[in-house]
Amino acid sequence: MESFRDGKASFLLATDLASRGLDIKGVDTVINYEAPQSHEIYLHRVGRTARAGRSGRACTLAAEPDRKIVKAAVKSARAQGAKIASRVIEAAEADKWADKVTAMADEIEEILAEEKDDKALAQAEMEVRKGENIMTHAQEINGRPKRTWFESEAEKRDAKKAGRAELNGIESILKKKPGKLSGKDKKKLEDHDVRSEGKVWKKGRAERDGKGALEGVKQKGRGGKPVVKSKSKGGPPSKFGKKR
Repeated sequence: MESFRDGKASFLLATDLASRGLDIKGVDTVINYEAPQSHEIYLHRVGRTARAGRSGRACTLAAEPDRKIVKAAVKSARAQGAKIASRVIEAAEADKWADKVTAMADEIEEILAEEKDDKALAQAEMEVRKGENIMTHAQEINGRPKRTWFESEAEKRDAKKAGRAELNGIESILKKKPGKLSGKDKKKLEDHDVRSEGKVWKKGRAERDGKGALEGVKQKGRGGKPVVKSKSKGGPPSKFGKKR
């Protein structure tokens, strides 16, 4: 593919895998050695040429069973103003080229076998070099410290949960869909925020020094019910009690 894109190869033999997502400049001709199974696939194949306002040519080798696809392709091309040319290949000429291709079968098999052997040889050489390196640097390899950065399954789950909370926010923490939160969920969220921000409750100086203690005096209120009036050094009197 890189050689074809760079212009080092004059042609690229491909399957339908290359009929989508490729935009290679300078493709002048697309040849369908076999007609596609549908008109949609045909459009994707020939669409590799004549892109972005450029011109191109598509040639399809079709047999009698492919008449329907060819007819649809011709109709679509004419609707877009393309020039259509057709040629009937004589049976004798087709048989001539078929025999030529068949005669190359043995040569192709030899090339494939040679490539397979080369691949196996390269793999074997790599394994040999690996073994030699292990033998040469055995002392250095054995002297390396053991890896301690591996995470346990529990650590992986905790890290995943923390990442999900950081990415998705409240919903990932509470494991609920966004909406009105219950009191329990609010408390859970507040506790999470406090832990995240590192807030710690501390006593004030007055409380540390024993000052500001409440001075309570019992008095009778309405209905003879006791009412506690409390007074602190620094504020007005406050009432604590229940009313019916």
